[in-house]
Amino acid sequence: MSFIRNAFQTMHPAAQVVMLGCIVMVFMALAAGVGVLWASGGDAAKMQTLMQQGATGELDRSAVLAMNNANQIMAFLGASLAFAALVGKSFLGRFFLHAPALQMLGLAVVIALGMSPVLDFTYRLNEWALVPGSDLHQWAGALEAQAMVLTKALLAFSGASEVWAVLFSVAVLPALCEEWLFRGTLQPILIRAAGNIHFGIWVSAALFSAIHMQFFGFVPRMLLGAGFGYLVVYSGSLWPAVLGHFVNNAGVVIAAWWMGSTWLEEGLEPQPLSSWAWSDWGTALVALMALVWALGKLRRDGSPAGYLDALSKEG
Repeated sequence: MSFIRNAFQTMHPAAQVVMLGCIVMVFMALAAGVGVLWASGGDAAKMQTLMQQGATGELDRSAVLAMNNANQIMAFLGASLAFAALVGKSFLGRFFLHAPALQMLGLAVVIALGMSPVLDFTYRLNEWALVPGSDLHQWAGALEAQAMVLTKALLAFSGASEVWAVLFSVAVLPALCEEWLFRGTLQPILIRAAGNIHFGIWVSAALFSAIHMQFFGFVPRMLLGAGFGYLVVYSGSLWPAVLGHFVNNAGVVIAAWWMGSTWLEEGLEPQPLSSWAWSDWGTALVALMALVWALGKLRRDGSPAGYLDALSKEG
């Protein structure tokens, strides 16, 4: 074991988390530059225009996709790989990239879909907890409004050919790169630090939610992240979490493409419960039952033993 690797492996866990955060921030800055180059084709005039549009929130879809792709690949996946080069892949369980049991992939899909009513309900509670009318609520609301403008611009499709690029940028890359960072890199560090699976899962889920900078949805996104964390621990593999994350994000893209502008205006935020039809309540009930069943089966058929065994190897 090299001196440098030993130094990083024996570093205090809090310092390891800070180091990982610093690497992510540096790579995010690099990704911003690469994204501008990617979107502008290296043309200086276009680069200046893009930076001005970025400051005013007027970037077109192709520029947003280019910058998002660069950020996902460099800041999340790239930072994970850079950190692993310092501490060693074995210290992180080699990202738990081996193939899972097929049933775990099926459970990932059920959990991602079954979470829908939980996310809807906790979004309402989350916004209420920020106290409507308070400075905190107004600040969070401004961030939500900015994110909503960007989301609608991305999901306003004029043709089927546009769906694939958005699906890749909004569903494929985040599923792979964000899970690689938060469940494949950060979560193992935290579990090692605390010696407690639940601590590692929930803290990494909270940080996963916070980095999105959308605080009306902080709690539901944290719950989703925790679900992905338990999938990794009980399956011993990162891939069920990647699949669940993809299903969650892809569902939004496909719904926007299939239902069009009406869904964009009404489907991105929870609708008043008074407007729900019996079919909505029935769908929510079925989803909740499926979620409870899937979580129970995950606990019965899965085991954290393999995950912890992989994490105990520090070579």
